[in-house]
Amino acid sequence: MNSDFDEVRDITVIGAGPVGMCTSFWAGMREASSRIIDSLPELGGQLTTLYPEKWVYDVPGHPRVLAKDLVELMRRQALEQFDVPVHLNTTADTISWEEDVVVLHTDKGELRSRTVIVAGGHGAFEPKKLPGFDMTPWEGRGAHYIVGEKSVFEGKRVMIVGGGDSAMDWVINLLDTASEVALVHRREGFRAHELTVGQVLEAAERGDLALHVPFQIKEVYGDGSVERVRLFHSEDEAHEIEVEVDAILLQLGFKTALGPLKDWGFEVVKGAIAVDQVMKTSLDRVWACGDITTFDGKLKLIATGFAESAVAVAQAVHEIRPETKIQPKYSTNTGVPGAVEGQP
Repeated sequence: MNSDFDEVRDITVIGAGPVGMCTSFWAGMREASSRIIDSLPELGGQLTTLYPEKWVYDVPGHPRVLAKDLVELMRRQALEQFDVPVHLNTTADTISWEEDVVVLHTDKGELRSRTVIVAGGHGAFEPKKLPGFDMTPWEGRGAHYIVGEKSVFEGKRVMIVGGGDSAMDWVINLLDTASEVALVHRREGFRAHELTVGQVLEAAERGDLALHVPFQIKEVYGDGSVERVRLFHSEDEAHEIEVEVDAILLQLGFKTALGPLKDWGFEVVKGAIAVDQVMKTSLDRVWACGDITTFDGKLKLIATGFAESAVAVAQAVHEIRPETKIQPKYSTNTGVPGAVEGQP
């Protein structure tokens, strides 16, 4: 890894999440050398840090796949197959240019490449706290924001708080793990995919889920750890109920920030990097893809991030080798560069 600081790669990818790894895959398919850097200590970005044991349903070809398994498959497909060096626990603080080379000044040293593709997901992120009630005293005592292994809820009475996709997904994911599952949301409506909401409502009708809407947390009780929660009705605060629980899983979304990237000179719109129709940023020889970007018609999905990374790599490779066509050859005809046995 130290020797990589002395090499000039074709592409440096910022971000080791699914879109970052996919970017290195497309680079390998175009016979371009790449490296990945990420400030987090592990591959996978949010998939690893926030929900490694959640099912992911919107990756084509996978009816459903565990987030951690998707990370491993992508590691093998991209990093192992194309021998991509990965610099974890490495933050790119500033950027500069030297003739035809882009220099990233990191906290571990300088990394040089001919182009840069930012695939940093949402950027730096941290869970949003519960409004109206301070859960801090209960963190580590039954209150959770992030789940590393869902086995921590085995046989427990779990209250999930939230109304978005993550809350809905965890309801479905914990029905066969927890002894009891309750869902609390302060409004009647939910902000999740219609299909998942339907599954949650069906579980409630079957009696597999206790649904408390519109309710909010008023107080938490317990001797050393969470034992019960008092809820109040959002439209009638005098209406209160108590629910016995062993754990509270708060799924209220995440606050995101660009971190050092905000000072690089990008055009930033509502906290995201603005790109054009070919994923080009306002900086020379720098493209971006995935959730960190914004443009007209933007959809924040893993599937669209994968497609954006292919566009960004095609443009970066064409910048490096102008004689190269934007449109890559089809893998059905070419296989994978590097002569894999059994491929044409």
